[in-house]
Amino acid sequence: MLELPAKTIYVDPRVRDLPNCRCRYERMRPLVRCGEERELNAAAREVVDAIGQRRHGKDDFGDDAVVVFTAWREEWEGRYYHFRNGRSELEHYGNVCQDALELNTVFGCHFRCAYCGFGRAVEIMLDIERFLSGIPEVFARYPDQRLYKYSNMTDLPPLEPEYDAVLPMVSLFAREQHRYLMLFTKSDNVEFLLDTDSRGHTIVCWSLSSRTVSREIDRRTAPMERRIEAMRRCQQAGYGVRARISPIVPIVGWREEYRDMFERMFAAAKPDLVTLEMLGWFDFEDLARLVPMERLDARFYKAAEEAQGALRGKRSGPFPFNVRREVYEFCIDEVHRLSPRTPVSICHGTPSIWQSLGPKMGMDAEDFVCNCGGMSAPGNRLMTCAP
Repeated sequence: MLELPAKTIYVDPRVRDLPNCRCRYERMRPLVRCGEERELNAAAREVVDAIGQRRHGKDDFGDDAVVVFTAWREEWEGRYYHFRNGRSELEHYGNVCQDALELNTVFGCHFRCAYCGFGRAVEIMLDIERFLSGIPEVFARYPDQRLYKYSNMTDLPPLEPEYDAVLPMVSLFAREQHRYLMLFTKSDNVEFLLDTDSRGHTIVCWSLSSRTVSREIDRRTAPMERRIEAMRRCQQAGYGVRARISPIVPIVGWREEYRDMFERMFAAAKPDLVTLEMLGWFDFEDLARLVPMERLDARFYKAAEEAQGALRGKRSGPFPFNVRREVYEFCIDEVHRLSPRTPVSICHGTPSIWQSLGPKMGMDAEDFVCNCGGMSAPGNRLMTCAP
């Protein structure tokens, strides 16, 4: 487990009453760098919830996160087993997305990426055995789903092996015939995975950034080169691997940096899918606070400034359509140049982006694979016949 700095630790009293929770807590506690520990009561819960709403990129902060250890929370069952509704995403936010049931046991992150919407609270649910006991019901409820993302609310590998949640899931999915687990990470903490036989039913997906972005904007994460080396090691150990280029930050020299990233990645590994997502989900006013202005491509910054009124409150902001199309088209061409049969897709793309670039990818907004879509698993015809 990577060391996790914190200002305060809160512990649910039930943690010490349940042997499995207590064991996990005792393994993880020495790696949370914090001298203040309190009981999680109603007043503490209000503090945690307030801190959890604050956004990293809008705060000048240091190591003042709070870490919360809990047992099972009945009222959070819908978060542990969370259904993502693709139609709702399109209707409310204008993004094309697929339905999927997502699995979550931790809420909040080790890392402090400048653009991230997570607040400063990291809540770790320790009753993994109870969580695992609910998976068969999930499978029965969603019999057609083939890919399960674990997790959408944190980066799990930095918590391992002390958390001991990932390997039980890998073993569970190794026994499945048509279902696959997907781990999502910016970490290179993969040593704990390498001696476990996933039988090809766990896919590890890296959120990849360019050299500069991984060092200066993806704070505390593994640099680009170490993520790519971790990808190589996991593929060599029998895991499926894929890459989500996210968020693509249009820094000065972005073409050269992302070309270098793609070349390094394909020289080291063979991801089964590459997905793309531009920096976004916020208004123009936040852009200079999240990324130093001198680091941004001046032409794209000006385009975002001119489009700020039209894009206010839209998830596709702050960069307008023409900027996103230019960046995505460059990345698609690079993937096709280096690995012509590797499918490439767009995450949270707008209908207009799909209409413009879908033919280049051999997909469309009604029929596509993506990073964590419920059917975006080995065997899907779009996974094996890139244009």
